[in-house]
Amino acid sequence: MRKLTLTAAALAMGAVPAYAADLPVAPEPVDYVQICDAYGDGYFFIPGTETCLRIRGRVRAEYRWNDFGDAPNNWDRRTLNDTSTRARGYLRMDARTQTEYGLLRAYIDMFATVDTPTFSANSNARPSTVVDRPSNDNNVGSFGSAGGTSLTLDYAFVQFGGLTVGKAKSFYDFWTGYAYGAITTVAYSDDNPWVAGYTADFGNGFSASLAFEDRSFRQQGLYVGSYLYPQPAGGPAYSQGYGGHRWPNIVGNIRVDQGWGSAQLMGAVQEVRYLSSVASGEVGWAIGAGVELDFSNFLSGTFFALQGGYANGALGYIHSDWGATVFDATDIFPTGLVGESTRNQSGTSEGWSIAGGFYTEWTPEFNSALQLSYAEADNKNFYDFDQFDLNAKVGWTPVSGFEIGTELGYRNISFDNAVSPGGSTLTTPSDNDIITVLIRVQRDF
Repeated sequence: MRKLTLTAAALAMGAVPAYAADLPVAPEPVDYVQICDAYGDGYFFIPGTETCLRIRGRVRAEYRWNDFGDAPNNWDRRTLNDTSTRARGYLRMDARTQTEYGLLRAYIDMFATVDTPTFSANSNARPSTVVDRPSNDNNVGSFGSAGGTSLTLDYAFVQFGGLTVGKAKSFYDFWTGYAYGAITTVAYSDDNPWVAGYTADFGNGFSASLAFEDRSFRQQGLYVGSYLYPQPAGGPAYSQGYGGHRWPNIVGNIRVDQGWGSAQLMGAVQEVRYLSSVASGEVGWAIGAGVELDFSNFLSGTFFALQGGYANGALGYIHSDWGATVFDATDIFPTGLVGESTRNQSGTSEGWSIAGGFYTEWTPEFNSALQLSYAEADNKNFYDFDQFDLNAKVGWTPVSGFEIGTELGYRNISFDNAVSPGGSTLTTPSDNDIITVLIRVQRDF
């Protein structure tokens, strides 16, 4: 009996460590991702912070028929691509935190693009997968590009209250089109320069903004020299281009956003500084006004826009897609001699534009857009021209975030006094018509 008792006790003691090892352990707290509904759909709290983040993307693919206008066009010439392709992928991140000073926001929008390479005789070029060069993102595509994969940082800015700093939408820009505008666009201002600006909100939809912006995103051509080639002794060699930066562009707007739509008055001042020290600097400027009306109360998803602008020495503000070379200013010596008494052909160029557009959703699945514009450029001492642009687009959206669409583009350019200086890189232009077509497949998520 005594042995039985001792054995039972020993077994009990031996089992104690096993029971202790099997005791339940309190689980670590899990910080689950929570929805943030303060700024709209798609935001969530970054775990452990009070910052709301939204991640979005887009993929689009296009097939393009390039130029079917006046000969020589892409279809007739063997040295140009008659058709081309494009694939582009976007990544967009928006981080927002509410502070005692107002909203703190950081936004990034980048995309990678691969295009059909520019045609080259005796070449078997293929699109590259190497990130090799940046490209602009005003959605204007040339009829041929260097090919390969380009990576573009379209937006990268920080907002703190009314302050905006970084690569953002220009404070001058207002309406930037309803159609794709993928190959040619109508006359609107659409640039994303480096910006440092402040917006004052007066309530009831009224605001005013003032900003400093990087000039290089707006500047057009400059020319100093003569019509003669080679230059006479003592005459300046011609140069085409801006000198280095000294001052940023100053841009401002007054805006109203209400239930009926939006309206804006805008203006900009730009330093015009020649690369050549022979010419004196100038000051360029631009003004514009636009209105966009929302008719959704009468016809769902229907908008109409109208805007116009005038520029003197800052022609990049009235059209982001000129079809010919424009100069912000020129300094010409008629006989090629510096300081000649007949020198009276220097100054800034002028231009103006008017544009309008219409967009409607006929049904939840079908939409269309029509936009057109007329612009004139008076290149000081060079050729003048007027430019008419039209884009017509039809889209089919069978499911939310997915669209298959097509766009027709038309451009007509008529020149006056079409003379180019001898020895320059310019060619004497001629009137022409351009017709383009594309098909796009696009998915937003």
